[in-house]
Amino acid sequence: MIVVSLAIVGQKNNPLYIYCSEPENKRKFEYIIHRSLDFFEEKVNSNSSKETKSQQSLFLGLLFPTETYRVFGYITNTNYKLICILNDLTSKNEEVSKLLRSFHHLLIQALCNPFYITDEPIDSEKFHNGVLEKILN
Repeated sequence: MIVVSLAIVGQKNNPLYIYCSEPENKRKFEYIIHRSLDFFEEKVNSNSSKETKSQQSLFLGLLFPTETYRVFGYITNTNYKLICILNDLTSKNEEVSKLLRSFHHLLIQALCNPFYITDEPIDSEKFHNGVLEKILN
């Protein structure tokens, strides 16, 4: 599983953190991330009529594929959105779900930092190193 980009989007659809393994393609990934927000609304609205949010429903699965990437989504109970763009077209949902849950735990730690200002970009070296550790392992 090759993560080429990871984004955390706030409750107001503002980008809080964007990791990009290919800096030369950053604009393309930002476009894909922005495009994925519509899929979040669509999936959340269709799920909310069927069930209440549970640990299982936090992982939204494949939001949409592109020619070379697959875009997966995860939404927290507090409406933070995690978007993972993979270069691997054969990744299993279970693996991606586990990875996004681990990013969710990192996000919780960052948000619980008393020096973090709500809805501001996450600019923590510890958070970034945690993301890199999860991606590279």
